[in-house]
Amino acid sequence: MVVPQIENPIFASTIISAEIEARRIGYTLVVAYDGGGMGSDIIRDISRSNLIEGVIIASFDDDDKLRQTLASTDRPHVIINRVLPGDQNCIAIDTYEATRIGVQHLIDLGHRRIGHLAGRLGRFNGEMRRRGWADSMKSAGIEPESCLVAEAAYDPDMVPNAVDALLRADVTAIHAATLLTGAAAIARLHAVGKRIPDDVSVVTLHDDLLARVVFPQISTVELPADEMGKKAVQRLRSLIEGETDAFEGPLLLAPGSLIQRSSTIKSNS
Repeated sequence: MVVPQIENPIFASTIISAEIEARRIGYTLVVAYDGGGMGSDIIRDISRSNLIEGVIIASFDDDDKLRQTLASTDRPHVIINRVLPGDQNCIAIDTYEATRIGVQHLIDLGHRRIGHLAGRLGRFNGEMRRRGWADSMKSAGIEPESCLVAEAAYDPDMVPNAVDALLRADVTAIHAATLLTGAAAIARLHAVGKRIPDDVSVVTLHDDLLARVVFPQISTVELPADEMGKKAVQRLRSLIEGETDAFEGPLLLAPGSLIQRSSTIKSNS
């Protein structure tokens, strides 16, 4: 399994469940870290080993670069956490719907100035989540102004500037595209003297330990990362063993429920 972030809770959860499932069916999971956009080199190198029978890959690269990466191996592959057009072996989570659930929660609390702390725009998940935010706003009769979107990619170091931009847009709530950037947003809000949730509410995606150990604890929408890891291993095993009759193309997993914690509160504005 090749992943672009080890520290991201969504990938950590996916790796753990994939490893458990691989071991259960008699395989060993080897994890490689693609932190510098060297996925093609990594896959080419590990594919030289006769011990590697297939590859599970997560990537932040654009579609063309990911296709080049996949061309580096002659092993069966499964793509996780995104859908690559034209590739049938993809397993992702419906983060469009997950975002709608989180933003609707803020709308139900009375918020109208809701900022979106975006992922990497122009890519699968970044656009899914941005569209989920925009469509939820439109459904509630709220204009999704461009000033209410600030891109932090998936990098906590980019969050302070992005949060500052949203505060200049007078937001009363922030929807963060990832749990990691949501936690970083809370840290920035504390640093600039904002009370959470009194001044700014925060909701994000994926429920994990991090959501419960920051202050205040973060309201999140559950994402089935465990299921994604397990199903990726099962599909890869089927590809390795030539059992592909049951495949119906890319698999999009439904999000879970909203878990409300103390980072969100009813707006008085």
